[in-house]
Amino acid sequence: MTTGSDAVRPHQVAAAATNADLPTDETGTRAGTPQLDQESEMLWQEGLPPDAMILAPALAATPMPHPEQGWAILVLAVDVLDDTDPDREGEVALFAGCWLPEQPAAHLCDGDLVLVLTEPDDDPFQDDCDDRVDVEMLLAHRNRWQRVGEWPALDARWPWIVAPTAAAVMSLHTDATEVAAHHASVAPPSARPFHGWGGNIGIVDLVTAGLVQPGEEFIWDRPGHGARHTARIQPDGTLLLVDGRTFVNPSGAITALGGRHQNGWTAWKRTADGRALGDLRAALRAQRGLPIEPRRR
Repeated sequence: MTTGSDAVRPHQVAAAATNADLPTDETGTRAGTPQLDQESEMLWQEGLPPDAMILAPALAATPMPHPEQGWAILVLAVDVLDDTDPDREGEVALFAGCWLPEQPAAHLCDGDLVLVLTEPDDDPFQDDCDDRVDVEMLLAHRNRWQRVGEWPALDARWPWIVAPTAAAVMSLHTDATEVAAHHASVAPPSARPFHGWGGNIGIVDLVTAGLVQPGEEFIWDRPGHGARHTARIQPDGTLLLVDGRTFVNPSGAITALGGRHQNGWTAWKRTADGRALGDLRAALRAQRGLPIEPRRR
């Protein structure tokens, strides 16, 4: 699930609350252009799409509910430091996402994690309801959008609160996908419309549809880290890394390469034309005339 690079910048359409680089109580006036320039630079360094936004550490205002915004924020990357650096353990090093205009069917984007932002119910005992947001975290899993987290009436520091849960969910789902793909029995191909893990769209379905070819090269670029990783599509729909490891889940390949918790469908881009795996997955969805689900709210 990705949005095109020509999508309207989320900062132009979403109401926002002022954020700070650290989750303190103090906020100040922030000039727009310098922060957005820094954000664009950070997105480039991390190899993230240009229409994405950095939620933490924030360089621009934090997204809050707005009637013109999209359905939800797709989590693209989240990195919460662990105990390898005791002095920074628990620090949110990176939390990024992009707006999704509509809610896609869950079985077409298994493993995608989204954040639905809504206005909290009016609370007569709380004066700052306009500066707060209800956050619902949903995971596309087993053909459903399943709630995996819910936080009511958070202030502009909500990204720091929900980031650890996002990292944990993405890690668990990626690990479970790889284990299931390699060790669990699967239903015969005729029993399911798609041949990916759990009957969801997988790379193997892109191969079957001719949208990708065995042997094609995909890259994951991280200019800020001086790294460019490559992988090739195998006939069975797995990603083959240069060290010989193979992965059914594109996110699993990212994790193996040190990408922490990142959406591999948006990260891996075809060398020949720059199209992300997620864009090709969306093309398959359109090719088969698959519907968009109605909004949950």
